[in-house]
Amino acid sequence: MHRPPRISFYTLGCKLNQAETAALENAAEAKGYRIVPFSEISDVMVVNSCTVTGRADRKTRQALYQAKRRSPEGTLVLMGCYPQVDPGRSAQISGVDIVLGTRDKFDLFPAIEKHRHTGRQQVLVSPVNNDRRQDPAFVAATERTRAFLKVQEGCNNYCTFCIVPYARGNPVSREFENTVSEARRLAEAGYKEIVLSGVDIGAYHDRGKDLLDLVCALEDISKLYRIRISSIEMNTLSDALIRHIAASGKVMPHFHLSLQSGSDAILRAMGRKYTCGDFTRKVETIRKYIPDASVGTDVIVGFPGESDAMFIETMAYINTIAFSYLHIFRYSSRKGTPAAAMEHPVSENRKKERASLLNDTDHLLREKYAARFFGTQQPVLWERFEDGILYGHTPHYLQVRIPGQAKRQNTISKIVLKKDDIIL
Repeated sequence: MHRPPRISFYTLGCKLNQAETAALENAAEAKGYRIVPFSEISDVMVVNSCTVTGRADRKTRQALYQAKRRSPEGTLVLMGCYPQVDPGRSAQISGVDIVLGTRDKFDLFPAIEKHRHTGRQQVLVSPVNNDRRQDPAFVAATERTRAFLKVQEGCNNYCTFCIVPYARGNPVSREFENTVSEARRLAEAGYKEIVLSGVDIGAYHDRGKDLLDLVCALEDISKLYRIRISSIEMNTLSDALIRHIAASGKVMPHFHLSLQSGSDAILRAMGRKYTCGDFTRKVETIRKYIPDASVGTDVIVGFPGESDAMFIETMAYINTIAFSYLHIFRYSSRKGTPAAAMEHPVSENRKKERASLLNDTDHLLREKYAARFFGTQQPVLWERFEDGILYGHTPHYLQVRIPGQAKRQNTISKIVLKKDDIIL
């Protein structure tokens, strides 16, 4: 009996990458492949890469080496942002059979077939800004009981530290009606929550329709119970959208706004298009209409020129805003970005010290925010069941675990939150 080919995936980086990998897994199953864990022997091994930091680059290369050692006869695929930024170097990595750029990911299966027949390395890296197709890369992708719906690609903010515009290209949005139809299909398939995903999701625009229009259309889908907006830039989060979310019964009160620094001097050097005062006013608007909203953020430590005083300024600002959680990154120089040529680099030891201090702050912020909800009744979407425990999220993105039964997975029920229920 013919054995179906085995394929495994390893994903680094952002939720958009995760969404695209899940879409490729769906496509692989439809083509007769059997999905196996990346840790197992496989016929095809796919690494969906990230290049936002030097650490991400190293993890990408490590994943490639490990996969080839484990499955020396398998076809090794490197795709995504790493080869988009440096296709030549990617093609030279030992053992890599197929190289695909960010706009070429959904050419995976034809590339596998071509390699199988020719035995030659396949390198497909299209210029990110010369391809305006609304191609299968805009397919919805699903994970567990939530569906990640990619609605937008690319960014043209060109922050001085960021490689993403070079790796993902300028903004392009998925067609409005197609997006709504796909969301309806996912809801009909039983997914209770849709997470709208993109590189610069606030830049969504299709034929006069913006993100607020899209959200309104999705709310009309009867079997869709939750809509969550992934990371959004402060400048593209409109007050109108905030007010709408406050009145909505479906859009979750959860905002992830990337701050990056609490020092105006560093924000200017980063090329961010706002000041700390602007950011404060945006958060105040959110809390005016949604007092208990979850507001998380990204912070970069050790940007060139960040003095001890500037870092202390950032620490003070973070505590003043009282974020719900932090995602902390140590600055990593990216070749080709303006920041890579800036003077006064910060030592790696100093970056680690600052990141450690912010990690402590993050833990305290998470504890303080979670404590608001102790003793309150909250609806939880149960996303996973494992060893007698149910795991899920509240509307405010608090992760919860309780003893339960598998049959409750992919249901929403209310519980009175206790301190031990919340995973910080």
